[in-house]
Amino acid sequence: MKSTLLFPILILSLLAVSAAGQTQIDLRTQAKDIDFSNAGSTKPIQMGAALPATCATGQTFLLSSATLGQNLYVCTAANAWTRQGGAAMVSQLNDFAATWTSPSTLTIGGNCSSATPCNLRLGSTVYSFTQSCTATIGAGFGMAYIYFDSTGALTVGHNLTVTTSAGCQAVGGVTNFPAGSIPLATWTANWAWDTTGGLDYRAMLAEKGFAGGTGLITTDAGGSTTISVDGTVVPTYLTGTAVLNFPSIANGACAADLSFTLAGAAVNDGVAPGWPNALEPGLVGTMRVSAPSTITVRLCNLSGSMVDPASATFRATIVRSF
Repeated sequence: MKSTLLFPILILSLLAVSAAGQTQIDLRTQAKDIDFSNAGSTKPIQMGAALPATCATGQTFLLSSATLGQNLYVCTAANAWTRQGGAAMVSQLNDFAATWTSPSTLTIGGNCSSATPCNLRLGSTVYSFTQSCTATIGAGFGMAYIYFDSTGALTVGHNLTVTTSAGCQAVGGVTNFPAGSIPLATWTANWAWDTTGGLDYRAMLAEKGFAGGTGLITTDAGGSTTISVDGTVVPTYLTGTAVLNFPSIANGACAADLSFTLAGAAVNDGVAPGWPNALEPGLVGTMRVSAPSTITVRLCNLSGSMVDPASATFRATIVRSF
């Protein structure tokens, strides 16, 4: 009977000694390389829906509640998490996002900072935004329109009671995106910003084509489109006036020619004369381009007697298609 009980006790004792003698491996202190390439799976990074309040330099964390591609954080100093890839990898599409912050506040451009400025280009001018701005609703219901106006100003247009922080402006009486604006988003409100009332209108890629219409020519060079007038279709219009004082003109004679300048006039252009309203009866005349940019007026007397023309204004008009 004693030998029967002794054997199980001996076995249990040996197992206890064996378990107590197992070696615990600390991978941090291993001198050899560690190869997990054949492992079924690995999970080396801590993960959760919120960043831990404390961290040690070098610690990494995968934030499961963040946008994919912007959810890897590294502890760069004691208790200081830094998102990796966010500054360089965030596309222009994400720069000017409008987000719901509270029932009274929308935040626009939450990613914009001095280190990661958000840039807008209008023509050859680049506008740089280094801070976010907020739109706070005070009253009203309807729609807010968030956009850049034609001067590059970040604008919250509305038919509500809205104030904005530095970095953007509020414009009342807006019921649609204005012509020439760059839409970012709309947001509905009912005396407070609707939690899911935002509609994103941002577009990272866009193209605006130009085509020549009647009388217009377009030329593409180096990424720029030049629009010019088609001189074969659109006529050149020149007009000018001058005060001329002809001397007395004997009957049946012409006075010495007088001239004035009309820039752009070319020899052989047809001239449409504009005679003074009070030109004396019996006087007739002609106008011509006697030299480049020069109009010459000849005045003759067919009245039957001597005439001394009063000083008056003469007009020359040239309409040229070439």
